[in-house]
Amino acid sequence: MNDLTKLLSNPVPINKAALYTRLREILALGWQEMPKGVARYNGTGGPGNFLEDLIGLKAGNQDIADVLGWEVKYYTPKTNYITLFHKEAGPYGVMRYMVNRFGWPDEHGRKGLRHTIAGRSDKFYVADDAGNVIIRPLKGNGVVPTWTHDVLLNACAKLRRLITVKGEKDGQKVRYVRADCYENFHLSLFVSELINGTVAIDFDVRESKPGSVGLRNHGTKFRVKPENICRLYFKKERFS
Repeated sequence: MNDLTKLLSNPVPINKAALYTRLREILALGWQEMPKGVARYNGTGGPGNFLEDLIGLKAGNQDIADVLGWEVKYYTPKTNYITLFHKEAGPYGVMRYMVNRFGWPDEHGRKGLRHTIAGRSDKFYVADDAGNVIIRPLKGNGVVPTWTHDVLLNACAKLRRLITVKGEKDGQKVRYVRADCYENFHLSLFVSELINGTVAIDFDVRESKPGSVGLRNHGTKFRVKPENICRLYFKKERFS
């Protein structure tokens, strides 16, 4: 049994020491060809799925931390932003209002709002006011997208301990070159980085049909560049 086959057949690590040992073994593999005929290894998500199998993860896309309370995210040198989580703003109906007031039509006449706010954009800025993170327009008033600190803390629950793994892909071959392990996520750091723009908020929503009440919402994303994730945690370790 070679090292790759052994890793793929191993169970989920049972403690932090075993998890760190598994990560070192994965990094030591170097270039490996992902098994053929496995649909989940195809496409851009293939290396991330392969990594999950090497670690022994079973959670998949469930909204819980992947293993032993650790969330695991894969990225490449070309990754500009890592999506931390999706969370819609309150109050109810605010995105319909945002599309009506600030959106613009696409080539099919469907009004939408596809917009990134990194602290401040040409339309909005992020504010922290009385325990709420708020998206305010640069001009005028009206209904504003809002997240309470408690809502954000719950959304960040699976990020309390995070592992990011940097990798490279060449055809069906992949290698994992670095793992960063972060612990002690702190909400005050997260809110601060939202305000200064290190963590970006992405709106991606449009009308289902021109003039329709219904919306097609791809989810409001909270994203950060890989090199800035360290700003959200008090404890960091690196393996390469």
